[in-house]
Amino acid sequence: MKSFSKWTLAEVEDTFNLTLQKDYNLLNQWLDDTLAPTEAENILLTELREKLKDHVWDWNEWELKGKFIFPLLLAVNFDATDYQSFIERELEVAIEDDTISGMVDFFVANGKRYPKHPYFFIHEFKKEHDSSGDPFGQLLITMVAAQKLNNDTNPIYGCYVMGRFWFFVILAGKDYASSLAYDATKDELKNIFSYLKKTKTIIAEIIAAR
Repeated sequence: MKSFSKWTLAEVEDTFNLTLQKDYNLLNQWLDDTLAPTEAENILLTELREKLKDHVWDWNEWELKGKFIFPLLLAVNFDATDYQSFIERELEVAIEDDTISGMVDFFVANGKRYPKHPYFFIHEFKKEHDSSGDPFGQLLITMVAAQKLNNDTNPIYGCYVMGRFWFFVILAGKDYASSLAYDATKDELKNIFSYLKKTKTIIAEIIAAR
């Protein structure tokens, strides 16, 4: 059994025959049509952005989570009737003759008391410097595990964070794609916030179509 934290991007690609798509329509659709924040959301985003500017180089991973990422996710509000957010939960799935598993920082799934059908992950809240492992690979193996667990054709959505930089990732079948970095210390924080909110709409559409 190999933990998510031990995987690299190259190992995930080779083991599961995944192909990186440089210009991927599904990713483009996800990151198109940004939603303008409300006045109250703008105030919160400005406060969070300025705090991140002041401390991003100094915060450890827990400070980054507690003082920036979790307040941002609370403002998005991933808790609804048909799905909710889960923090630091284990995900495990059997693949052929092996099992892959690990703790997931944050993900959205249906299920009331425990996650059942995952849709979206934010994984590996890394410091901007001195980070360990391969955050992209660790996110992607988590998404592969969710794909196997769900056993359907719907894409899996994800994001990994390294300090101020956010990368949005999608996995569909054997294809995956990643955005360029979005800098949360700039006005791009509004884009990040908008993409997170749009993810809720995508999840609702997937659930409605099931």
